Amino acid sequence: MSSTLEEELKTLMNGGAIPVPETYDVSSGNPQPLRLRRNACYIVMGVILNEQDEVLMMQEAKAECWGSWYLPAGRLEKDETLVEGLCREVKEETGLLCEPLTLLTVEERGTAWIRFVFLAQHTGGSLKTTLLSDSESLQAMWWDMSSALPLRCKDILPLIQLGQAFRLLPSHPSILPALLPSPHLAMRLVLLCLGSQEEMWILQSLTEPPHLPVTGSGPCRGSILTSLRSMLEEDPPQYCGILGIQHQGGEGADGVCFNIMAGLNAPQPPVMTSKALSWVLVQDGELKDKMKHILENKTLLPLYT
Repeated sequence: MSSTLEEELKTLMNGGAIPVPETYDVSSGNPQPLRLRRNACYIVMGVILNEQDEVLMMQEAKAECWGSWYLPAGRLEKDETLVEGLCREVKEETGLLCEPLTLLTVEERGTAWIRFVFLAQHTGGSLKTTLLSDSESLQAMWWDMSSALPLRCKDILPLIQLGQAFRLLPSHPSILPALLPSPHLAMRLVLLCLGSQEEMWILQSLTEPPHLPVTGSGPCRGSILTSLRSMLEEDPPQYCGILGIQHQGGEGADGVCFNIMAGLNAPQPPVMTSKALSWVLVQDGELKDKMKHILENKTLLPLYT
C-alpha cells in the first residue's frame, strides 16, 4: 500500500477531510458544475430536543400546507454553508438559535434533492409566537410526540426517533460538514473486501501516486451510489455509509463530496472493469482493525437513497 493511500485512510478514519482532486478517477462524461436553485437542491433540517426530550416544531405558513406542523427545514441559499443554512432556517422558523451537534442522516435522490438532517441544540433566542407569524412560519412549539398534532408529513417521525436514540447512545462519531470546495457531486470511495482468512483488501486508483478512488458527476436524478453499484453489480456491499461530507458553497463550489465507506465479504476481491482501479492488501494492523470495527459495528452515518 502506498504512503499516500495510507495517509488518506488515516485522515478519514480520524474524522478529517481531503481536498477534491481536479481530475476524477471515474466520471460520467464531462461533469457540469452544480448550481444551487438551478441544477441542485439541498435541504437542511434540524432535530432539536430539550431536556424533556420534546422536539422543536414549527407551524407551516405556506398555502399548500398551512397550519400543519413540521421540523424546521428549508433550502440552502447561495453562498451558504450547510451549517449556516441550518442555523438560519431554525432562527427564521422558530425564533431560536441553535448549534449543530452532528449530522444524523443524509437522504438523496440525486442532485435534484439532497436532505441533510442535523441533530442540534438550542442556544438562545425566544420561541416564535403567533404575534410574530410571517411567511416563514406561524409559530413554534416543543412537542412531546404523544399529543395530537397535525403533521405536514409523517416522514419526520423516524428522524425524530433517530435523534432521540442518538442522544442516548450515539451510533456514529459526531460528523459535521468539512469546509472544502467541490464543483461537482463527488464520491471518494473507501471500498473494502473482507476475505475468509481475515485478509482485507482496499480498492485504489492506480493514478500516481496510488490513492482512494474519487468519482465525479454533474446534475443527476439517480443515486450518488450509482457509480458504486455499477462497479459491483454482481457483488453488492453488505454495508455502506458516510465517513464524512465536504461542502463549502459559493461560486464554483456548490458541489458536495461524500466520503463513502463500503464493505463486502468475498474469498477474493471482485474483478474491476476499469484498468485504472486495482485491489491492494491492507497491511497496517491498527488501521485494518479500525476499519473492520466500523464495518462490523455499523458506525457510519446513514445514507438513504
